[in-house]
Amino acid sequence: MYPDEVMAIFQTTHDVENFVYASYMKALPHIPPGLPDKDVRNPIYSRMLLDKLGRPDAAQYNLLVTGSKGKGSVSRMVSSLLQAHGYKVGLFSGPHLVQFNERIRINGRAVSDQDLMRYADLIQPAVDGIQSTLPANHYLGPVGIIAVMAMLYFLDNATQYNVIECGKGARYDDVNMVSSNGSLINTVFEEHMPKLGTSIVEIARDKAAVIKSTQDFTLSAAQRPEVHEIIRKEANSKGVPLYSYDHHFCCKNVEVTSQGTRFDVSTEQGSYPNLSLRLLGRHQAYNAALAIGAAEKILGGLDADRVAHCFQNLTWPGRLEIIDHDPTVVLDGCINRECAQYIAEFVESTGKKQVVFIVGIPDDKDYMGVIQRIKPLAAAIILTQTKNRYLKFCGDQLQRVKDAMGGPVYFAPTIDQALHQAQALVSAEDMVCIIGTQSLVKDTKELFHQDTLHLDG
Repeated sequence: MYPDEVMAIFQTTHDVENFVYASYMKALPHIPPGLPDKDVRNPIYSRMLLDKLGRPDAAQYNLLVTGSKGKGSVSRMVSSLLQAHGYKVGLFSGPHLVQFNERIRINGRAVSDQDLMRYADLIQPAVDGIQSTLPANHYLGPVGIIAVMAMLYFLDNATQYNVIECGKGARYDDVNMVSSNGSLINTVFEEHMPKLGTSIVEIARDKAAVIKSTQDFTLSAAQRPEVHEIIRKEANSKGVPLYSYDHHFCCKNVEVTSQGTRFDVSTEQGSYPNLSLRLLGRHQAYNAALAIGAAEKILGGLDADRVAHCFQNLTWPGRLEIIDHDPTVVLDGCINRECAQYIAEFVESTGKKQVVFIVGIPDDKDYMGVIQRIKPLAAAIILTQTKNRYLKFCGDQLQRVKDAMGGPVYFAPTIDQALHQAQALVSAEDMVCIIGTQSLVKDTKELFHQDTLHLDG
C-alpha cells in the first residue's frame, strides 16, 4: 500500500499546510473568479489519490456529514457518542480554529505534529505524481489532501468508526470522494451562493449528493418541503433508507440559559430525557437529536446514561462558546443571517440588557444580514478584522453598518483592541458577543490562550 519508511521532507506543520494548499495556489491564477463549484472543482483527483495509496477508506466504517450549518457540531456529537459507548473513533472536520492538527482527531485528541508531518511525507510522491498531469486550471483540493491523510492515520490507528465532515457542499466536494457507510444532512439553507447554486433547490441538490448507494442509511434534519423532497428522491434513487426529523427522531422541551442547553430527545428506538449540553442555543438540541439518531443507526441502540454523560461533558470550540466571565464573553463562528438567528435567540434567553457585539465578517459574506438580526439587541457594535490577509474588509463596511444601526458603531483593527473597547462599555453583569468568520474565532482563541487540540467528552 505504501512504504514502511518514507523520506522526511516536512519539518514543521506550517510546511505541511503549505504543501496541502500548493496545488490550489498554483492553479488559482488560471481560474476566473466567481465561477460555481461545478466549473472549478474536480474531486475525482482526490479519489485518484486515495486509489494510488491503496484505498484506505474502503477498509473502514465512515459516516459523511453535510448541511448548511452545524456540520461540525453534529460530527463532534456523533463521534463523542460512539466514543462514550466504548469505541475508538476518528473525526475529520474543518476548518481548524488555531492549529492545523485540529482537523484530524482520534477520541477527541488531535493528530500530533510528528504524525501530521509523517503522513504528509508519505503522500507527497503520490500528490506530485497527480499534480504533474493536471492542466493549469485544475488542482488537487486542499481538503481532499487532508482527508486522505486522515484516512491513512485512522487506518493505521485501527479506529472502529470515522465521522467525516464534508466541506461547504457535497456533489463537488473532495471529502465526498471518501467511501462511506452512512450519511447525515443537517438543515439546508441559502449559503455559499453562487458557488453551490443560485437557489435553495440547487443547493439542496448539491448537498443531497452525499447519499451513496453503498450506504446503509441517511438521516436528514428538519428541512423546507422542497429540500426534503430533493433528499427523498436522491435517497430513493440510490436505494438508501431515509430517516427524517419529526418522523423518526425529534427533540422537545428545549430550554436555553447562559449555562447551556437542556432538552429531551425521542427516537423510534428510545427516549433520552433531561439531556444537557454546555453548547448554547436551541439549534444544538436539534443537532443532538440528529446525532443520536445517527449513533442509533450505527450501533443498533444506545445507553441513555452514557448519552447523558457524554453530552454533559462535550465541548466544541467556537460554537456559541462562553470563553470568559465578568462580563460573560461568548464566541461563535457566525457569518450569515440564519446563524445570527441562533445568536439572537440565545441572547434573548439570557435576559441580558446590555450586550455589545464584536463583529468580524469579510465583505463577501452576509455581514449586513447579521447586523440586521442583532441590531435590536445591540447596545453597541464594534467592527473588527482578522489576521488572515486573504480576507477583505473594506472601508465602506463601517459606513453601511452605521447607516443601518442608528446607534453606536465603532471600529477596532484587531480583536484584542475590540475586546478592550467592548469591556469598557459593559459591566460585569453584561455580555460581549464575538461573532464572525473562523479566522476571527482563531484570533480570539489565541488571545485567550485556549487549547483546541485536546477535547473532552
